[in-house]
Amino acid sequence: MTMQTVPSLAVPEAFSHWLESRGLIYQLLVDFLGRKPSLSLVAQWSRNRKMSVAAEMTEGGRELKRYLSQEPNKLPYICEKETQEYKRLMHEQTVSSFKLREAAILGRAEDFCNVLAEVYTSAGIVFNKCNGEADDHIAIELEFMAVMHERMLYNSFSIRSAMELLDIQVAFLEDHLLQWTPQFCEKLNAATNSTLYLGLSHMLAEFLPLDLQMLRSWRASLESSATAMV
Repeated sequence: MTMQTVPSLAVPEAFSHWLESRGLIYQLLVDFLGRKPSLSLVAQWSRNRKMSVAAEMTEGGRELKRYLSQEPNKLPYICEKETQEYKRLMHEQTVSSFKLREAAILGRAEDFCNVLAEVYTSAGIVFNKCNGEADDHIAIELEFMAVMHERMLYNSFSIRSAMELLDIQVAFLEDHLLQWTPQFCEKLNAATNSTLYLGLSHMLAEFLPLDLQMLRSWRASLESSATAMV
């Protein structure tokens, strides 16, 4: 994901750390829940300086920071170990209760994906699904939030446009991600003892409710600013 360096909106200090970190957190979750942890991926995140700041927002983030911030000569071992765990979680029948799709977790019909497709289309987003993921796959839903974050923060030139994009994210968290990720995290916790995947699960469970709270607070701040300008 390519991001500009200067937001087009003035951001109050109370929200700046959260806004600077949330896109990174969503992208980290997308990367490790959407594909196997290759050596290049592990090395990329182990060297990411901004991750140190973002990790402090959740205990799960701190777990991941400690695990990935190891000496370079240890990264191949981490990669090999976690790649095997990824394959086990995603493909073995022994962990068939662990699902990565909203419809499967909530017992929805297969055509439930059409609901997500309409949400993405209405937001003007088309995903390049390299592995044929369904629209309700955890990585696709998290990627939607990452894209909307970037669009809101770096391509909004008015308070009104920012609030419209913010409202889409609030609705998506309330109607989709927070409806099923608590169960998803419980199932992942029960299915693995991997430091990587437990850290991801803990981060996801902690961060999404916090993100919703902060989105609502920032919306109230923007609304107050808009009212003051009238």
